[in-house]
Amino acid sequence: MTRTSLFTPGALIALSGLLCCDAFASEEAGHHQFPHHHVAIFAGAGLERDGDHEEEGSALGLKYEVKWSQKWGIGVYAERLFGSGHNRSWAAGIPVSFYASESWRFFSGPGFESSTEKDKFLMRFGIAYEISLNEHWSASPEILVDFIEGGAKTYVIGIAVGYGF
Repeated sequence: MTRTSLFTPGALIALSGLLCCDAFASEEAGHHQFPHHHVAIFAGAGLERDGDHEEEGSALGLKYEVKWSQKWGIGVYAERLFGSGHNRSWAAGIPVSFYASESWRFFSGPGFESSTEKDKFLMRFGIAYEISLNEHWSASPEILVDFIEGGAKTYVIGIAVGYGF
């Protein structure tokens, strides 16, 4: 499957989900104390393991999430991946988040990584601790684990700085 054919259905599904969730969130307007939308920049460093091969790398990305309730949200992310001599260049996905408290967020969802060799399916799991800097701004240390098609795993520790509205 080419990048274009993989990305187009994924983008349409993500957009549909976000618009649907935004409709639910709009119905609750006036009955909430949380921003429904959140945009963030993510920077992290990590390790990829593929059999006996290990490689260190870094990631820089953008995230967007819409919350449809105090406890649940859905989002999209796109990350540029950097590593020494590795062919992995982009990752994108659609995580669903569960807010266990005002600060703790657990998330998981499908995605894909795109490289010069082949696009691969991935499943991401993560945990974040959101620190409110003021009414709109936040900082979130995050730990991510990607299970990549073919058996590779990527472990990333990073921070997201975001704006809620």
